Amino acid sequence: MIDAISFNEGTLRYLDQRYLPLREEHISTKDHREAIEAIKTLAVRGAPLIGVAAAYTVILGINSYRGDKEGFPCFFGNLIADVEASRPTAVNLFFATKKLKAVYDRNFNSDSLEVLFAKMLFEARQIHDDEIANCDAMAQHGVRQIREDLAEILKTRKLNVLTHCNTGTLATGGSGTALGVIKLAWQEGLIEKVITAESRPLLQGLRLTAWELEQEKIPFFSISDSSSAFLMQRGMIDFGIVGADRIAANGDTANKIGTCAHALSAWHHNIPFYIAAPVSTIDITLSDGTQIPIEERSADELRTIFGTQVATSTTPVINYAFDVTPGKFLRGIITDKKAVVGDYLNGLGQLFAE
Repeated sequence: MIDAISFNEGTLRYLDQRYLPLREEHISTKDHREAIEAIKTLAVRGAPLIGVAAAYTVILGINSYRGDKEGFPCFFGNLIADVEASRPTAVNLFFATKKLKAVYDRNFNSDSLEVLFAKMLFEARQIHDDEIANCDAMAQHGVRQIREDLAEILKTRKLNVLTHCNTGTLATGGSGTALGVIKLAWQEGLIEKVITAESRPLLQGLRLTAWELEQEKIPFFSISDSSSAFLMQRGMIDFGIVGADRIAANGDTANKIGTCAHALSAWHHNIPFYIAAPVSTIDITLSDGTQIPIEERSADELRTIFGTQVATSTTPVINYAFDVTPGKFLRGIITDKKAVVGDYLNGLGQLFAE
């Protein structure tokens, strides 16, 4: 297993994903401000892993507290606000901070700070353990659905699958969401090749997914984001599966920019296109995708490529990090609880409301 993130003896250790695949650099820190910066700068990325990192970042913050109990509520409130401001689209981050706030609310009045901090650390570790278990469950549900939906093709040959961005261990800490499904499908002999889209502008598909597939010795090739429609037209893609940063109650899904184009093309070519994400990614407070906050990142991420300027500094840029794929273009959503396919558009929120 790739060591994407760990927390031991008050130290957060993570693999800095900005330098992959050319350099593997693990960073260790006890400073919550450094951890927040790692989330902001995509040194740590991927919705589930952001949630895990956010939980451990809160622990780093409370470990640094040197005041008395009376002053802790103000400190804790500011700490949570700083962590939540780091990445606004990934709902897993808010899922993690919500769970830690619940521990605080239940125990602050009755416990000493030492006992409270121990309970919060236990919760943070549980969030991490749950993500690992969620990946395993998603993989099982996803492979079962693929076998069902693509049974006719599987009678004669293995499948070629398209994926986008990075959704493996580097994004989750476990086997992955979409990539976890792909890994298990390959292990069970269902996959011929993985097609990974480069995922502009930071190339997570080309850099990170390709690196993970090489580690796992899974056959693949990479393409430009704009190539997928042509490959579908030529019969080179049998299905697509990607992750998600937030899913609205009607199935509309925010994911790495470029996802909607893949999904729309798959729908046009009658190719199944799936989302794989833990239930924690479903935000039932949002009725549809128009309510999902979409992060807009620095123009220099597009004007430069790893420090090399490829456009003038005055070139106007719109650099959205995510797009929203309407649920009607999806074959289904695979979660750690079940695979939801077909006519779920009016029932996804109610299905997972509990």
